[in-house]
Amino acid sequence: MEILVSEELLREKLTPCREVCPILLDIFTWRNDAYPIMLSSLVTIFFGLLWYLEPSVLTAVSSVGLIVTAADFILPLLSKSVSSSDTWTPEKERKFAVFVNRIAYYSVQTWNFQVSLHDWKREKPNIYTACVVILFLFLAWIGNAINNLLLAYVAILFLTLVPGLMHRRILQVYLAKGTLTILNALGIKSKKT
Repeated sequence: MEILVSEELLREKLTPCREVCPILLDIFTWRNDAYPIMLSSLVTIFFGLLWYLEPSVLTAVSSVGLIVTAADFILPLLSKSVSSSDTWTPEKERKFAVFVNRIAYYSVQTWNFQVSLHDWKREKPNIYTACVVILFLFLAWIGNAINNLLLAYVAILFLTLVPGLMHRRILQVYLAKGTLTILNALGIKSKKT
């Protein structure tokens, strides 16, 4: 199996809008304390509009597609008109390289997870099937108990905040505390290093 995204290919594809990538890196890694509030506000406004307007699924998907298509067309044009080679600094180049590296890293991690699931399915099909059925039953129950728009809002909000939470190591601290609490509740002693 071949990995779908290489850094060189990704760098080549993102070069037309490379002026935007360092800005996005700063926003999603919370270089300024106002960025998480801004991200949360944008997601909340988007889902507030979806809730208020109540578009059909097709209309909502089409609207998102139109926005993405317009951004795909406008961002490279704006990037070319706003920037020149004079304003491209080594710091921006470093941020662009970090941005490309992180996207490639998470693409590889997603690919590796998919390969692991495929291997698990091949090696232990009964356990795999039981776990997948239980997972989907749980998700169906959650989807039935909680409003779909609220679930989508919480999921998208979490996904937009994860890079900043990881950059500031907040997610790792709370995951470690949660793991320690679960291990203590189960009576398992944690190893001290």
